[in-house]
Amino acid sequence: MQIYGHTKLDTLSQQRSRIYRISTLGAGIFVHLMVCWSVLSIGYMDIQPIQFVGICALAAAGFAIFWLAILLEWNLGLQDPDMNLAQMIWAVSVVIMTSYFVSELKPVVVLSGLAMIVMCANRLSRKELVFFAIYSIATYFFAATYSTQIDSLDFMSELVILVAFGLVLVFGPMLYRLEMGLIEGLLLDKNAELSAALNQIRELVITDELTGAFNRRHLLDTLTQQKAMADRNPEYHFTLCYVDLDFFKRVNDKFGHSTGDQVLKGFSDISKSVLREVDCIARIGGEEFVLLLGGTTQRDALVASQRICAKLLDMQVSSIEPHFRITASMGITEYRRSEEVAQTMDRADKALYDAKRTGRSKVVVADSGRSLIVNAG
Repeated sequence: MQIYGHTKLDTLSQQRSRIYRISTLGAGIFVHLMVCWSVLSIGYMDIQPIQFVGICALAAAGFAIFWLAILLEWNLGLQDPDMNLAQMIWAVSVVIMTSYFVSELKPVVVLSGLAMIVMCANRLSRKELVFFAIYSIATYFFAATYSTQIDSLDFMSELVILVAFGLVLVFGPMLYRLEMGLIEGLLLDKNAELSAALNQIRELVITDELTGAFNRRHLLDTLTQQKAMADRNPEYHFTLCYVDLDFFKRVNDKFGHSTGDQVLKGFSDISKSVLREVDCIARIGGEEFVLLLGGTTQRDALVASQRICAKLLDMQVSSIEPHFRITASMGITEYRRSEEVAQTMDRADKALYDAKRTGRSKVVVADSGRSLIVNAG
């Protein structure tokens, strides 16, 4: 039902847009007819006022048919529901029809009609534009041939107007499209720059600048998503691992804060090398991290944490004391369906506390009654 409603709204929006475009073209032809009326008023049209009113009524009737087709949604059954080509042919036919009766000032009359037509011709496809140009030039040529003698000066004047008529019809839309293409290209470049800037801002918002790990905000968002997936699918599991680097203050005191920063970044890099891209590594405090392993059971998370601890032991902290090493304490728990995220986090935090309380350098699985020493020997 929502899909239907969404489609119906889209159709109504498109129909309103089509009405607007027809009204715009109709307004342009109305301006052209007012120019013709001015020319008629000063005696430069070979037609009676009542006949000119009839032409105006005929022009209005054509646009009324287009409006009616859209209001009754008849156009939706057409191959081209926009009816762009039909509108343009009718509009240029009105312009040629009125210019046929102009004895003087014909360029003014013709170009007053072309101004709006050329702008609206940009809605046509390339194939439609070629057809429209051929139709317009041919129709104008036959009208000029019928109204003047071929060997007369008037016919030569008509040919000059015809050339100008054709050039405006062909090159006007082409130049407009060229300019719009340049503007579109510029906008695309600006949008790409804006998108890159927004992505950079987003990265700054959700990541820890020092380590490249995510921050608490992103961790909570990811936890919420993982919980929703696990609650919907009984076969889906995810595991949380709280990490604390043991006696990290000694590193800062012994080697300086720059070395401490390198250790923090080193742990983040090690975790990324062991875990998958879909997993979340977040720094939530000075030397505290959280590892969120999506689609992972508690047992598999335990294996991954052992690998991280082993790699951490291989990492050289400082060249001043090459044998100095740092270890980590970890608390692991698996999400239990339908519990609150805060409960899962609290259970992992308690497991981490148990690892630190019982000697550190351990991985403790919550509520398992056991711990694993990872730096033995």
